[in-house]
Amino acid sequence: MRSIRILFVLVVLLQSCYQSKEADIVVHNALIYSVDENFSTYEAMAIKDGKILELGAERQILNKYKAEKKIDARKRSVYPGFYDAHSHFLGFAKNMAELNIFETKSIEEIKQQLLAFAEDNQREWLVGRGWDQNDWAVKDYPDKSILDSLFPDRPVFLNRVDGHAAWVNSAALERVGIDGEFEIFGGEVKLDENGEPTGILIDEAAEYMEDRIPPLSRSEQRKLLMEAQELCFQAGLTTVTDAGLPIADILFLDSLQKFGDLNIGIYAMFQPGESTLEFLKKGPILTDKLSARSVKLYADGALGSRGALLKEPYSDDTGNMGLLLLNDSIYSVYSKACLDYGFQLNTHCIGDSANSHVLKLYAESLEEMNDLRWRVEHAQVVSEEDREYFKNYGIIPSVQPVHATSDAPWAGKRLGNERLKNAYSYKSLMNQLGILALGTDFPVERISPIENFYAAVFRKNRFGEPVNGFLPSEALSRQEALRGLTIWAAIASFEENRKGSLEVGKQADFIILNRDIMKSSEEDLLKAEIIDTYVSGKRVTPN
Repeated sequence: MRSIRILFVLVVLLQSCYQSKEADIVVHNALIYSVDENFSTYEAMAIKDGKILELGAERQILNKYKAEKKIDARKRSVYPGFYDAHSHFLGFAKNMAELNIFETKSIEEIKQQLLAFAEDNQREWLVGRGWDQNDWAVKDYPDKSILDSLFPDRPVFLNRVDGHAAWVNSAALERVGIDGEFEIFGGEVKLDENGEPTGILIDEAAEYMEDRIPPLSRSEQRKLLMEAQELCFQAGLTTVTDAGLPIADILFLDSLQKFGDLNIGIYAMFQPGESTLEFLKKGPILTDKLSARSVKLYADGALGSRGALLKEPYSDDTGNMGLLLLNDSIYSVYSKACLDYGFQLNTHCIGDSANSHVLKLYAESLEEMNDLRWRVEHAQVVSEEDREYFKNYGIIPSVQPVHATSDAPWAGKRLGNERLKNAYSYKSLMNQLGILALGTDFPVERISPIENFYAAVFRKNRFGEPVNGFLPSEALSRQEALRGLTIWAAIASFEENRKGSLEVGKQADFIILNRDIMKSSEEDLLKAEIIDTYVSGKRVTPN
C-alpha cells in the first residue's frame, strides 16, 4: 500500500513538471550546432519573445516547454544565421535596377546585353556592373569607341566587377567634364597615345563620375531593398554588413527597419565625408536591427584592375605599383575621431604595401593590445613580416574566401610566384589573433555563404576549380569556417552578445539546411540548400 502511495506522488509530481514552462516556439528532432565556445550540439531548443530560452536533449525540451508552434527539423542540421562580415547590401539592391554583366565572357556578349537593356530602360544614363577583362580571350581594357558606336549621345557607365574601375563612353565623359587634363587624388583616367581618355576610369576617377549619375528615388530603392532582403534570407543570411555608406543612406535603412519593411540585421560602416565627422560626435547608432558604429576608409584599389598598392611593381605591368587612396592626414582625422567618439575603424587594404602602411598607422594609433577591434578589410596580400601587427594590436582581419578562388586564374600573373605565397593567407591570418571574420563582398561575388564556406575549406570555386585547390595550405577547417561565418563575424562587429551563436539569451536567428555542411562530402556540400531562415524566431523565407 505504501509503495502505491509513493508511485502516485511521483506521477503527480511528474505531471506538474510536464510542460510547465511557456515558449513561443520549440525546435526539435534536430542537430543544432550552437557554435558556442565548446562547439556544442543539441537536439532541441525553446524560444520566447525572439530569444533562446534553453537548448538540450529532445525529451528534455519537449517535456519542459509548452509552445504554440513546434518545428520538427526531421533530423536536419540547424545553424546560427549566417552573418556576412563584408558586403554591400544597398549597392546590391541598386545594382538590381542596372544591367547585370557579371560572368560575361566577351565584349560582344556585353554589347548584345547592353543593346537589349537600353530598349527597356528609361533612365537617361545606361548603368551596369560586372565586366572583368580577365575573363575575356583578349585581356586588355576595352575602349570607349566600342560604346560610342552603340550610343554616341546617351551616357554609358559600366562598373567593373570589383567596383574599382569603370568603362564609359564619350557622352559620359563630356557630361561630367572628364578630359585628358583631369586629375584626382587616388584615381586615374587612362589615356591613349594622343593624351585623350580611353574610356577607362580607375578608383576615385570612376567614383567621381558615379557620384554624378542621377540616383534612383527612395521609393525605387525601397522596393529593390525588399527584393534584396528576400534573396539574402533565401541564402541563409540574417545579418549583413554594408561596408561604406553616406550618413543619409544609413538613416534611410534605419527608417525602413523601424517601419518594419526591413527585418534583416545590418552592420553599417560610415564612409568619410564633409558631414561625417560632425555626425560621429553623436556616437554610434545602435538599435535591435541596426548597428552603425564604424568608419570605412580605402587604402588602395583592387588587384584585378591593378589598383592595389604593391611594394614592388606588378609582375605583368612592370611600370605600375598601384594606387594609394589614403591620405595620411585624412587617416589621422578619422582615427582620432574613432578613438574619441567610440567608433571602430575599418580600412580596405589589398596590396602588400597598403596592408603594411595601414597596419603601421593602426599600431601608432592603438599603441598596445586592446579591444577596439579595428579591422583590415580584405587583407589580400600581407607580407609575413607584417602579420604580427594583427596579433600585437588586436587588429581583426576581415576576408572573403570566394575572392581567392575567383582570383586564382590570374593572381599569380599579377603578383609572381614568390609574392603569391603571401596572398589570401587566411589560415596564417587567423592564427595571429585566433579570429577571422568572413564575408562575400556581394555584389562583387554571389550571395552564397555556402559557396564561401566551400571556398574557405577546399580553396575551390563552385565549379570545383582548381582541382587541387588554390594555395591549399591556407585552407580553414570546417569549424573555423563556420565560426567565421557566424560568431567571429559577430565579434568583429561587437554583436557577439546578441548574435553569431545559438545560446541562451541570444537572438533566435537560425537556419535549417538540407545537408550537414560539417560532415558532407566535398561533392555534396555544394548541394546544401537553405530550407528555412528565422530572424528573432520568425520565419522569413517564403512558403
